[in-house]
Amino acid sequence: MNKYLLLLGITYLGCGVAAEPSKTKTTDKQAQTKSDKYQGADMVTFGTSTDRTFPDTAKATPTYTIDKTDVETKVNATTVEDTIRYAPGVLIRKRFMGDPNGNLGIRSSNTFQTAHSMVYADGMPLHNPLRTTFNGAPRWSMVSPSEVESTEVLYGPFSSQYSGNSMGGVINLNTKMPEKFEAQMDATGMFQDVHRSGRNETLTGYKTFISAGDRIDRFSVWASYNRFENEGQPQTINAAALTRAAGGTPITGGEGYQTTTEAPSIAYGDIGVAQQTTDLFKAKFAYDFTEELQGRFTIAYEDRVGKVDDPNTLLRDAAGNRVWGGATAAGLSANQNYRTADGQRFAVPGSVFSVSDSERQALNYGLGLKGKISDNWSIDTTASYYDAFKDRTISSTLNPNHPLNRNRGQISDEKPWWATYDLKLATDNFMGRKDLSFMGGYQFNHASLNLDVYDSNDYRAGSVGAKTNDSGGATQTNSAFSQLEWRFLPDWSVMAGGRFDHWQALDGHVYNFTNANPSLRVQNYADRDASRFSPKASLEYSPDKWTFRYSFSKAYRFPIAEEMFASLSRLNSTTFAAPGLGPEAGYFHNFMTQYDIPRGYVRANFFFDQINNEINSTQVTVNGQTTTTFQPIDQTEAVGVDLTYQQYEVFDLPIDLMANTTIMDKQITKHNPIGVNSVNYTGKEWDRIPQLQINGSATYHITQPWDASVGVRYRSDSFQTLANTDTAANVMGGTDESTFVDLKTTYRLPINPKLKSTISAGIDNVFDANAFENHPYPQRTYFISASLKY
Repeated sequence: MNKYLLLLGITYLGCGVAAEPSKTKTTDKQAQTKSDKYQGADMVTFGTSTDRTFPDTAKATPTYTIDKTDVETKVNATTVEDTIRYAPGVLIRKRFMGDPNGNLGIRSSNTFQTAHSMVYADGMPLHNPLRTTFNGAPRWSMVSPSEVESTEVLYGPFSSQYSGNSMGGVINLNTKMPEKFEAQMDATGMFQDVHRSGRNETLTGYKTFISAGDRIDRFSVWASYNRFENEGQPQTINAAALTRAAGGTPITGGEGYQTTTEAPSIAYGDIGVAQQTTDLFKAKFAYDFTEELQGRFTIAYEDRVGKVDDPNTLLRDAAGNRVWGGATAAGLSANQNYRTADGQRFAVPGSVFSVSDSERQALNYGLGLKGKISDNWSIDTTASYYDAFKDRTISSTLNPNHPLNRNRGQISDEKPWWATYDLKLATDNFMGRKDLSFMGGYQFNHASLNLDVYDSNDYRAGSVGAKTNDSGGATQTNSAFSQLEWRFLPDWSVMAGGRFDHWQALDGHVYNFTNANPSLRVQNYADRDASRFSPKASLEYSPDKWTFRYSFSKAYRFPIAEEMFASLSRLNSTTFAAPGLGPEAGYFHNFMTQYDIPRGYVRANFFFDQINNEINSTQVTVNGQTTTTFQPIDQTEAVGVDLTYQQYEVFDLPIDLMANTTIMDKQITKHNPIGVNSVNYTGKEWDRIPQLQINGSATYHITQPWDASVGVRYRSDSFQTLANTDTAANVMGGTDESTFVDLKTTYRLPINPKLKSTISAGIDNVFDANAFENHPYPQRTYFISASLKY
């Protein structure tokens, strides 16, 4: 009941803004890029994808913009995160097409620090304010790539309108409403070759999208249905270290392998093909109060189903039967020692061959108002709500083919929801002065998480048994922010701003009903609160075709519910909560130099980040057991540069070129370890951060309707652990140096003047690179697409 009252309150607040007609329209020169874009026979000029008639309130922030036509000609986009594939300094750990855990990392924040990145679609948050690491991916699947008009990447927390959760950066996905009747149908087929750990298969998938919209006077409406279904390569290669210890049941099979520390091991199978199906229904309604003020309501419903039901074992016993790991007579998992033909021993728990089903049903809706409310003032306000009202995973304890299988299993229920309200008012003519711009506002965020784990005596029937874990809690933040820009001389401007956040941790609890210590079975944590102020500043000089800008920010990032309250004991993992975590505190510097060239630009960003008490998911030893928990690292420092070149119609030829490089080093400069036998990480490299990233693309407009593109994505290797001990290449659990080459060609068929018919074909990972980022990345994948637009 509390969440519905809260939702009603913020929706009322979002509607309680009076608007008056505006009479004039102004354009801020500094809010625009200075490049033209080739589109067949036409030239169009576009800006930084800022909101409709709303001033650019993130001028101090380094920005990279991707236009829809760039995606259509260069990217084999199956899900919306593909649209930022070639953006500088951006990493998406998209393990397969349809991956529910497509984690986002930007600059010095890695893909497991998802609480450092924010993602919005038309002002509605898609980032997960509750979870991090592999569970904290943005809700990418709430948006189809076919509906995105442009994408804006902002680097770092340099704008006061974004909280410290933008330490990495912000992604803004922008869509448009129809100006007249329109309809669209898209269809894509996908095919992937898989040849790892004993599999030689072709996996398939498809995506379909249909939409229609119209405008009647001031009212516009748009609706869509997107279906995505795909088979992804197995996400875990089962492997175990080899020893010369005595004992073990003789077996045959398996492949020579390595652990991440280069110790000899054996690969004995995989967990099975990752099958994902998503149905997304969405509707958007808009009303233009004036030519420059629009209200919009968006509602989306998602049904996502996942299945892994065909684990593969390479092991055979003396009679030639498949071997499925250890188990007890009661049907529970246990370690079983096996011995290879050459006398080496390894252990296999039965749970590594389990099967699973998952389903998430979610509702996301929001109400917004954007545009001019007077001659000089503009508003941008959004109230939104997200609720995954069903989020369940059912896993078997053993493989169904195990001779000791008793259909025992485990059921995990996740109950996440969040509600937000955001109000911004801005003007480029503050106090009647055309040399002053002002932006100020208020934000409210409430996020609640509960995680329940149950035993099941019959996972096939989904029967719920005794509860083993119950943990969760909520966070709530009230924020006020403002910034003032003064253009004090021609080509010179200075900006200063600040942000005040009041944060609360509420209802934190951990109930572990299987703990042998009664005093630790039920733990209720006291509510906490904290307040911080974050200053921002920048200085810009932009003579003629040059732009020079120095930006500074201090930012605080408060812990989220998972970091403080999630304590789980699952089949193959144990996680402890860290209820006493405090906020991260960071200092961020960026110096940008940009030179505008015909139809493009050359840009360099030099950056330095220093973060105190940076929270990381690490392994510690508690009571002799190695577990995962969150702990603050006293201080980290990152220094780097990203270089970007982008130009359309190079030398007046029908060729578009883009290249960017990010060179970065992030190290732990201070660390006091927590927990017995925990490692002192001082001097170690930060995990999951490549020191070198290179992206590039070349597009040749062969004829007006025909384009061909080649893209390259390079990443240097990185460590998966703060201990920096994982040095093996091309193995499960490590992160490899990788080079992926992608191809795409698009042809627009001249069927009818009112119909835009397009067919395209492409290949990702043309050279079939075998690369891992903890999990294996897809191998060579083929695409064929068709689109009809009226």
